[in-house]
This record gives sequence, structure tokens and C-alpha cells, in this order.
Amino acid sequence: MNKVLLSLVFGSFLLTASTFAQTPPPAPAPAAPVAAPTAAHREHHPEMHKALRKLKGAKADLEKAAHDYAGHRVAAIHLIDQAIEEIKAGLESDKS
Repeated sequence: MNKVLLSLVFGSFLLTASTFAQTPPPAPAPAAPVAAPTAAHREHHPEMHKALRKLKGAKADLEKAAHDYAGHRVAAIHLIDQAIEEIKAGLESDKS
């Protein structure tokens, strides 16, 4: 009886093992495609644009000032104009 039971268990094991050995492994999931950067995905440099808006606001405030402050207000406006031009040049240089 033990031999019959042992034969059945061993036979079942062989059948099961051969079934698993013949089953192909599952195919790996395809990798998600990586899109190439386009003009729509290009970085817009939000900090540079924010600084540009703030400089334009500061220039408008200085232009509305009632006093000349011994020429310092006009000098500050000229320096702000230079800073605005530098930011614009920086943004333009990154378009290539």
C-alpha cells in the first residue's frame, strides 16, 4: 500500500513538474514610451519672467515718484532698464 501511495505521489509530482517546465514565462510588460521634448514641453523659465514683471513694476513705481532724490531715482530707472534688457537677452539666448 505504501508503495502504491508513494508511486501516486511521485507520479503526480512528475506530472506537475513537467507542466510547469513547459509553461513559458509571462512576457515582460512593455516599457512606457519616452516622448522627446518638444516646444510645448520646453521650460519657460518662470523665475526669469517673474523677475521681469517685478522690475517693470518697480520702474513704474519710480516713474510715479514725486521727487528726483538728487538724481538717484533717474539712475535707478536706467539701471532697471539695463536689468530688463539683460533678462530679455538671457531668455532669448536659451531659445536655441
